[in-house]
Amino acid sequence: MDLLNKILLILHFLGLAMGLSASFGNMVMMGLVAKAAPAEKPVLGRFPPAISRVGSMGLALLWITGLSMLFTRWGGFANLGNMPWQFHLKLTLVVILSGLVGFMQTLLRRVQKGDTAAMATLPIVGRVAFVTVLAIVTCAVFAFSGF
Repeated sequence: MDLLNKILLILHFLGLAMGLSASFGNMVMMGLVAKAAPAEKPVLGRFPPAISRVGSMGLALLWITGLSMLFTRWGGFANLGNMPWQFHLKLTLVVILSGLVGFMQTLLRRVQKGDTAAMATLPIVGRVAFVTVLAIVTCAVFAFSGF
């Protein structure tokens, strides 16, 4: 079981890396797209949806490995009451992040259809999601390090 938990934790960190790389990548790319020449914008604009799929896969991997570790390491939902408050806050933020990611996917589809209002909203939601991720990581460190 110990080896399984180590593998799950490695995959969990991989999911985190995928999500963070998508966040950083999109923030940088949105800045480049905003300053690009009109002819370059369609080419650069293909990157955000592609890297967003990587981030979504990372979030799915985080959900799968997180729930798996909840059962293999901590005995499932019955023991959630024994977890520190930071863990509960982390779980709440993960649910919020999942909603934000779903909303960003909806906005991306609207942007691809030419919706300029969605294009203006996307970077704002992206920044909120990024701050949410930072809060999740912070809560995880406090919850699992015994602070």
